[in-house]
Amino acid sequence: MLSSWPNTEVRGKLQDMDSSTPFDEALRAARQGDAGAIDLLTQRFYPTVKKLVHHRLDRDLRNGRPWLAARFSTGDVVHEVFLSVLRDLKAFAGESEGAFVGYLAMVVRNRLIDAVRFHEAERRDGRRLAPGQEERNHPGSATDPANRADISDQVEQLQRALLLFDEREQLLLRARIESLATFRELAEQLGYESESGARRAYYAAQARLVLVLKGR
Repeated sequence: MLSSWPNTEVRGKLQDMDSSTPFDEALRAARQGDAGAIDLLTQRFYPTVKKLVHHRLDRDLRNGRPWLAARFSTGDVVHEVFLSVLRDLKAFAGESEGAFVGYLAMVVRNRLIDAVRFHEAERRDGRRLAPGQEERNHPGSATDPANRADISDQVEQLQRALLLFDEREQLLLRARIESLATFRELAEQLGYESESGARRAYYAAQARLVLVLKGR
């Protein structure tokens, strides 16, 4: 939990970096894998990113998946995923703190949603209908198992197709498909030369994605 962080060992790493360290200096060091810089950025940005991610998870999971929302919106889970993202910042090309927060929230949320979908698929495959549930699941409704399975298959096909793209394109496609960021925000976060440049890159990647999905 954040309240017990950092421990004594970590505090030693922070001796050369404290709360007065400029953001660009800490970011540059974190990109090079400096543990002290990563710890400092965690202290500085984790509370804000956690709040943003919890808001997104609540919106994404509240409809019919309360057990998943409870399982994946805990502080410990978000904290661990947050740290894993900070250790791998190669796709972040921005320089401002606002772009950094937006990028972290987007990637942390993506990774949590991927984990949610994995566990949901596991639960669906092993699920047994409770007595009387068959009557409540009308064909074609949102709770119809066949309809849910079809939607799940489409999501899984999309996820597999996205793996054929590089990380920056994956983030660009997911952000726009799921309405997570504007083209202006993505240009700053992912290093496109302009808002229109991010838009052109998205439409080009989207066209390729359509071809991949049709091929499947």
